[in-house]
Amino acid sequence: MSLVNSMLKVPKPAASPAASWPSAGRIAAAVTLILAAAFPLASHLMPPPIADRSTYGWLHWVADRPDLANLTKVFELLALPFLFGTVLVYVLLSRQRSPRLAYAGGILFGCGLVGLSAVEGYETLAYALAQDGRFELTALADVVDAQSSIPAIVMLLLLVVGVFFGLLTSAVALWRSGAVPRAAVLMILAFLLVDLVLYEQFAIAPAWASHVFDFVGACWIASAVLLAGRAGPSGKALRRASLGQQSRGSV
Repeated sequence: MSLVNSMLKVPKPAASPAASWPSAGRIAAAVTLILAAAFPLASHLMPPPIADRSTYGWLHWVADRPDLANLTKVFELLALPFLFGTVLVYVLLSRQRSPRLAYAGGILFGCGLVGLSAVEGYETLAYALAQDGRFELTALADVVDAQSSIPAIVMLLLLVVGVFFGLLTSAVALWRSGAVPRAAVLMILAFLLVDLVLYEQFAIAPAWASHVFDFVGACWIASAVLLAGRAGPSGKALRRASLGQQSRGSV
């Protein structure tokens, strides 16, 4: 029974670093986590399934439905600042019990998001070229697919290596922290499995499937952050204790 509770609930709510955060800090952290997962999920749920999953098929869809395509790209771009904020939240939640893992995961995840930002810029340019009408889509797809230049290789390495090992390390640090439900940490691992293996490698999962796991895990961790305030002393109690210590010190 204790194993089930530790999986579904916060193992050590009183020891959660979020218990000492101000209410505004907990709300900001929860909103950051939820929006970082909600924007990508929305961007993948909006477009209909595309029969041709090749780059040419993708660019053809972008050219045929520019308004919807641009909206999905806007959602992906809006997610970026909240994803960087998620890195900070993960580090703050896990550094108390596993500082080395927390900081290593944060650095790797941050590097992966730098790569993701570059990829989003690369795709934004491809959107513009596909919708321009002056470029032949087959030739444009060949150029987009090539990615053989050194900057493009560095961009992809930052993304794949940074996000994979960064999320994996952060998940281990969060698991050890006792500050979040461990089942929520498994949602992070499920996101990696579905996105990188089932979708990218074998193409047997829809593009939105991995982001469902990500969104569920983000909401679960966000709720743990919000509820951590009940386990710790209130802001007024902390201020009274601080004033008491100052008065005893002056005496």
